[in-house]
Amino acid sequence: MVEPSPLLNQRKNPSQARSRATYSAILEAAAQLLERDGKAVFTANKVAERAGVSIGTLYQYFPNKHAIVRTIAEREEAKLPARGKLNSNGKTKPGALRLGIRAYINILPHHSQTRKAALELMLEARGPIEIGKQTDSRFEMAGAFDGLSDAERFVVSRAVVGVVQAAVLEERADLMSQEFEDCLVRLAGSLIAA
Repeated sequence: MVEPSPLLNQRKNPSQARSRATYSAILEAAAQLLERDGKAVFTANKVAERAGVSIGTLYQYFPNKHAIVRTIAEREEAKLPARGKLNSNGKTKPGALRLGIRAYINILPHHSQTRKAALELMLEARGPIEIGKQTDSRFEMAGAFDGLSDAERFVVSRAVVGVVQAAVLEERADLMSQEFEDCLVRLAGSLIAA
């Protein structure tokens, strides 16, 4: 798995009920701000204000706004199942591709404005190369790359990344639909089968 920049990591994990409530309030406030105002006015100070905590409290958990967005994305991803299976020919099953694709689609918040702002912030903080490598890790964890060559892995993951990012930035209403996911599974599957 690709290690993220230390500037994207949260600082401490909340262990007590009160600190977990504060932590959750910060994440919820961030999602609300992204949805309402987009990334243009998204700052750590505004998140702290919206969450009803001091900026010092926010900084106990997150070093900056990018770490907050990363944590929101990781929470979404953690809700997904883990791994798919191989076909008898040693190639990945469509179910594993679907899990990898779903993991990438669902890493961003489900509200369109929040999703777009979060993607833009992630691209700013990480850049497209690191995001591509992290997407590779998600496909690996889902078992979607089992039995594939390096070239197949690269083409499949970057095709999915490109389509999803374009859909987010163009604010496609059908991004979270089953039809959209099915189309990406067929695309990735046909790239592998070709």
